[in-house]
Amino acid sequence: MLAKRLEDLDYRIAQFRREAHHESRLRRRRDALAAALERTEGSLATLTRILRVEEGKLEGGMGLFHKGLERLMIEDLVAVENLEVFKAAGQYSAVRHRLADIGEEVADIDAAIESRRDRHEHLDMLESWRADMFDALDLDGKAQNALLHQRLDAWLKVADLGDDIADLAEAGEFLESTLSAIEDAMTAGTRVRVVDKRDLAVVSSLQPPRSRQFQLMEMVRHVQLAYRTVAQLIDHLQGIEHLQVHMREPERLIADFLEALLIDHYEGGPPKHALQTLTESHMYLLQVRDGLRARVDDVERDVESLEVKEDELFHLSIDQRIRRVVPRSRR
Repeated sequence: MLAKRLEDLDYRIAQFRREAHHESRLRRRRDALAAALERTEGSLATLTRILRVEEGKLEGGMGLFHKGLERLMIEDLVAVENLEVFKAAGQYSAVRHRLADIGEEVADIDAAIESRRDRHEHLDMLESWRADMFDALDLDGKAQNALLHQRLDAWLKVADLGDDIADLAEAGEFLESTLSAIEDAMTAGTRVRVVDKRDLAVVSSLQPPRSRQFQLMEMVRHVQLAYRTVAQLIDHLQGIEHLQVHMREPERLIADFLEALLIDHYEGGPPKHALQTLTESHMYLLQVRDGLRARVDDVERDVESLEVKEDELFHLSIDQRIRRVVPRSRR
């Protein structure tokens, strides 16, 4: 009877351990998001500083050139020597949205962790009961309980790997969204005939878009979306323990695109360089997709091997119980 009560208690403790592992996963992701938040805030501060310096320079020269501030900024933005200013203006909105994405995810994680706060005390209480009950077992009961713990440890490992597969699947969804956004941007870009000065002004948020710039702005909008979703892809991978994430910085996608767009303006034709950078980003992300799928295959093989071990331990526990129940004279 005591052994059965201890077994039931061990199952309850294992479930609490399972939830503790999930909480650790959430904390790892939150730590990664905190680091991403710091980097993104630093990027936004850098972009803001670049733009304020440019605004101050232009305001100081307004009387000299007898032109409006907006026109001065447009002419200055399209200058090759001011590439970083143009890129800062084009990235600013997307980086602000990235900050909002991080804030929402951190809030969700904090709420999930807060809902588990009282479970730690409950787990400590159950483990204290278990220690008292375990001391009262005989040697055969302790041996049977040790075998049960091996089975529960294997079950917990399988469950953790199942969470890895779920996180990889969720990251894969963000990856597919990124690929779709890039494909949509490329489709819109093929309909843009020429990139002129006013187009760049719209991209830089210096002027409101007109119907003529619809396809170009669709191209930009989808690139900004791709930047945000590939960043969220990386965030989800950070929650997987023992997984080293080596990917290009998300900012590179949008920065390379904007630089190519300025080159397209100087060449006076369609956005062929911008389309080329998107093609390269798309090809790179297809390689990432292959890597994610290979990782899923590896984890699934680990799960299969652990499930085999779990079955072996289960049959050993049945055999051990039979030996305890059946008298030696009947074996």
